[in-house]
Order: sequence, then structure tokens, then C-alpha cells
Amino acid sequence: MQSTKDEFQEFIHSLSISEDEEAELLNFAAKYKKEVQRIDFRIMRTLKDKSIIINLLNRTIEELQLRQKEIETTNKELQHQKQLVEEQSAQLSQQLQMLEKSYAELEQFSYIASHDLKSPLRTIASYAGLLKRRYTGQLEPEAIEFIDYIVKGASHMNEIIRDLLEYAGLNKEGNVEPVDFNEITQLVVQNLTAEIKESQAQIIIPELPKLQAHRTGIMQLFQNLMGNAIKFRGEQQPVIELSVQEQPIFWQFTVTDNGLGLDESFQQKAFLPFQRISHLDRPGTGMGLAICKKIAKLHKGDIWYKSEIGKGTSFYFTLSKLLNENQA
Repeated sequence: MQSTKDEFQEFIHSLSISEDEEAELLNFAAKYKKEVQRIDFRIMRTLKDKSIIINLLNRTIEELQLRQKEIETTNKELQHQKQLVEEQSAQLSQQLQMLEKSYAELEQFSYIASHDLKSPLRTIASYAGLLKRRYTGQLEPEAIEFIDYIVKGASHMNEIIRDLLEYAGLNKEGNVEPVDFNEITQLVVQNLTAEIKESQAQIIIPELPKLQAHRTGIMQLFQNLMGNAIKFRGEQQPVIELSVQEQPIFWQFTVTDNGLGLDESFQQKAFLPFQRISHLDRPGTGMGLAICKKIAKLHKGDIWYKSEIGKGTSFYFTLSKLLNENQA
């Protein structure tokens, strides 16, 4: 069987044309055949590439559909979690309101109870002192010792009631007002004159700002910290230094001493009411730092300390600038 090429050549030879024309036709036919082969190749390659692309697209669509299902499942879970968080947040808000109400009621009760205790306690102390003065020569030494216990106990209880009244009454502070902190610290130094003379304490106070604050609370805050620095001094001369730094949203004050130091592991406990965590031989009720904490919170700030046993303590407290902006 003859091939198509042979048949084509025979057809060309049968034509009444010259050899040059015949050669030109055969050459054209060869080029045409190659072009057809190239086109066929391109078509086959295109079809193959198209098949590959279609397969890739199908796989991509399947993966996207799978991802979409996963995203929908995740969104449903997130919506569920969001609903749970909102419900828990609402419950916490309600509990917080109840806690704040209970706390306010407890503070009110503490204030009233402490106030009402002052009168009978004063009576007990007065009569115990009267017994000691009037019957010192008639009573046995043991009885006098018992009376001393009563007097000391009554005096200590009076200090506790005084501090408790101060602590409970802090929320009753009036509106903030312009307070010159230089004037406040001078008054504190005057109030601590006896303690400073006795201990020969050196007080270093820089130039301090004038800020919007609760005047009485700020005075109590400085007096408690500086008084504690003198109370818990070491054997060397006490040195108490104040400093202040202005930060973008608050003022930070520091009261540093070279005293006995305070264990930093009690960072939270130290500011709780009636907590005395070290040096129990020194006088006090354990309310001083709790009052400082409440005053700092009253000024939308906080208080903390850094310390090294035997080398001293630095108390830091902040006062929010929001108080100044709100009162500007």
C-alpha cells in the first residue's frame, strides 16, 4: 500500500509542469506538513496543559470548599465561645456590683461599729488608769501588772479603731483640689518632729509638683510611709529620700529608706488590712500600708515596693493624671 507521500509525489509528477515548479510544490508540501505537525503538537500540548490545569483547579476548588467548611465550623465555635464569654462577663459584672455593694455596706458597718466602740473603750481605759493610780499601794504587784495589761490593751485597741475609722472613711474624701506637695511634705515633717529628733533621721525632699489630689489622703500617704521608714530603721542613722518622676499618664513618687527592709515575697499581703508580716516588736496596727493602698487607688494609681533585707526599702506609688485632666 502506497503512503500518502508517494501518492502525492506521483500526483505531482503527473502534472504538466516543469521540474522547477515540481520541486517548488514538493518543498511547499514538506513545509506545510511540518507546520501541520507543529500545530498538531501545540494542540496536543494545549489539551494536555488544559487537562493539568483543570485537575489543579478541581483540587483547588475541593481544598477551598474544605477550608470553607472548616472556617464555618470555627466561626460557629467562636460565636459559641463569644456568647459564653458575654454571659460570664455579665455574671461577673453583676457579681462585682453585688461585691461593691457588700463592700460599701461592710465599710459603713466598720465605720459605725468602730465609732461606737470608742466611747466604751475610753471608759475602760480611764477606769483602769484610775484603779492603778488610786490603789497602787494597796494592790499586789500581780494585780498592778494586770491593770497595766488592760491599759495597754485599751490603748492598742484605740489605735486600731482610729486606723480603722481612717481606712473606712477614705471613700468619704471630698473632691480633688490643687495640692502643693512641697507644703504637704513640710507638714508631714512637722508632724513627725519628735520621731525625727529621736532617731536623728535625715530627710531629703526635692522640689515637688502641685497637682490635683485629695489633700488629706496625700498627707496621710506620705506620713505613713515616712513614719514607717523611721519606725523600721536599722542601727545606722535613718536616711529617707523622696523623689518624683513624670510619666505619660501618671506621676510616680518614691520614698526610699536605709532601714531593716521588707521581704518582697509579701508584696500582696503587706497592703492588706491588719497584716504585720515582720518586726512585730515594733509598734503598729498593721493598717498603715493598707491605708496607703486605698489612697493610691482613690487617685486611680497603685503602690508597691522593692526591698533588700538589712539595706532598706523603696516604696513606689502612682497618681493618675486623669484626676488633673478631669478637674482642669
